[in-house]
Amino acid sequence: MANDQRRPFRLHLSGSSALALTTVGTNLVRIISTMILTRLLAPEVFGVVGVILSILYTLQMLTDFGLQAYVVRHPQADDQRFLDSVYTIHAVRGVALSGLAMLLAWPLSIILDKPGLFAPLAVASLVFVIDGQASLHQFRALREGKVQRFSIIELITNLTQTAVTIVLAFFLRNIWAIIISMLIASCVKVWSTYALFPGQRHRLRRDRAISADLWNFSRVVAASSVITLIIGQVDKLALGRILPLNQFGTYVLASSLAGTPVAFAINYTSAIVYPTVAAAVRDGRSVAEAYYGCWRRFFYLYAFGAGGLIGVADLLVRFLYDPRYLLVAHFLSILAVSTTLAMVNRSMESVQVAMGRPRMGVEMNLTRLIWLIGGGILAIYEASPLIFVLTLGLVEVPAYAFGSWRMARNRIISWSRELSLLLTILAGAAVGWMGSYLGRILFPNL
Repeated sequence: MANDQRRPFRLHLSGSSALALTTVGTNLVRIISTMILTRLLAPEVFGVVGVILSILYTLQMLTDFGLQAYVVRHPQADDQRFLDSVYTIHAVRGVALSGLAMLLAWPLSIILDKPGLFAPLAVASLVFVIDGQASLHQFRALREGKVQRFSIIELITNLTQTAVTIVLAFFLRNIWAIIISMLIASCVKVWSTYALFPGQRHRLRRDRAISADLWNFSRVVAASSVITLIIGQVDKLALGRILPLNQFGTYVLASSLAGTPVAFAINYTSAIVYPTVAAAVRDGRSVAEAYYGCWRRFFYLYAFGAGGLIGVADLLVRFLYDPRYLLVAHFLSILAVSTTLAMVNRSMESVQVAMGRPRMGVEMNLTRLIWLIGGGILAIYEASPLIFVLTLGLVEVPAYAFGSWRMARNRIISWSRELSLLLTILAGAAVGWMGSYLGRILFPNL
């Protein structure tokens, strides 16, 4: 038998295919985890964990300096001394954030009137120290287009955390099952960055020039992250006070459903679009060709599927929930509009950052913030929560208009390709509405 006939079968996946599969797998793992853990742990546990995650997320966003983007586009990313210097900054940041979270644990537990928050938050803050030890060779691999390995890190981490949480929850039946699993999952994530992306071990190395350059790059990213944090929390703060508790619960559920596809958009733009455009900039090739070259089948499938979510929301909610939750469908149809544009908007931001214009993220976020403020004022004047929900659902529309204008000024945009994307979204919405209409006919009791 010939040698090639004895070779084992190997499945070759493109970077975008790997991202799609791992994103679907990650979401399935989360759904299964939720189904099991809600039967093992009390609701109060999830409430405290939600507060802890919100605090950790806030600290992380307030100190975000775009590490991945900085390493991927930097011309010295293949230099071990450069990576060691950036690694040192990242590791010190992790220790500082952990210490800050520990200091805040006690006063926050008093301010929020949750005594059970103190110890879990203090221990959970150690994830910052662990995450700060991750290998930066994973970002260097993105420069070389090695997305497949990079894409499975999140899946490995979620599988580990789910398995450990379920086992510990079965025995402990308290919040420590989740806290311990978070720490173990962080350790596995750090380990996977070394196992999947071999390279020299990082050493602590201080370099003032690199620190200054990173600060110049990150201060714009940090400003954008702060605005993102505000935008991401304003709906919870405003609608939590405006809507009755039962309606607010349906909004939270709709927001969660509308945000599920966005995880793929985030992964695709950071692992596919940004490295591709950054490479084109370094090599002096056409940015427009590199950017629109990333508009492959998954780009359009995302647009079609997100558009379909607008139309099929009613049928989907009727299948998933009982009649008490029908209001979720109305909220979901509105919020899904922004979901459809998440991919292209984040891609335009990535293009500008790769070209050395990180201010684009701040400008697009300011556009979103101005839109939200205007819609919020109108909602208050009309005493209409629905107007505020509409404002949230359409928040990506002005951002898309602004981003397109900036891309046009840079002579990057292709209006025919943009039109094809918008038509794909409309086609998805039409198919979704048709499916919802037929579903109501075939299943009249829903």
